[in-house]
Amino acid sequence: MKSKSAYILLIFLLFLSCKGEDDSYVYPPVKLEFINAQTNSSGYVSYLQTDKDTIYDITNDRTSSKLDANTLERVVCYYTVLSKASSSQHGTADLYSILKAVSPTPGKLATGYQMKTDAVGIQSVWLSGQYINMTLQVKLQSKTHLFNFIENSISLSQGTPTINLTLYHDKSDDVEAYTKIAYLSVPLQKYIQQYPSGFNVSISINTYSGVKTYTFNYVP
Repeated sequence: MKSKSAYILLIFLLFLSCKGEDDSYVYPPVKLEFINAQTNSSGYVSYLQTDKDTIYDITNDRTSSKLDANTLERVVCYYTVLSKASSSQHGTADLYSILKAVSPTPGKLATGYQMKTDAVGIQSVWLSGQYINMTLQVKLQSKTHLFNFIENSISLSQGTPTINLTLYHDKSDDVEAYTKIAYLSVPLQKYIQQYPSGFNVSISINTYSGVKTYTFNYVP
């Protein structure tokens, strides 16, 4: 990685929640999902794209959230499907809440920087489409925690590449006062381009009970 700013990321962003909803309002059935959100030139979400490439145009964004303009952002959100997508047209959906996931492209640790693997708790880790998603339990109080996905090595076994990653976590000497959930998503697109026939990817995470390693087989 080429600079400090390239790998220092906030632990999570606050939910950008719905505005002005009455306490008596009854929400329709909603989905909570890691998903890609495409923004328009003003930074508002124009559509959601699932990990199975289903697209839902946003009919009503109840969060009125502004993200980076004209970008495809990795997010976690609550949304409800109004109409299903078909082979010829997009579906439609209403957006109820949105949270930016920590989702940097994996890379080498910058020269001169120390590897940090402060412990976290693991709620879940799974492969979904072109991402490895994870929900982590992080003990904190008031300081900014920093995350990234560090590429340690790439090895070959019988012609199949295995990418070895480690979760970077610097808690900045924070006090472990209470627990919050952090949402992280490892984008695999660069490895998909490098190894179009498929590959294995392992990610090691230091937890409060020791290092745990999760290995997934990506098949295009």
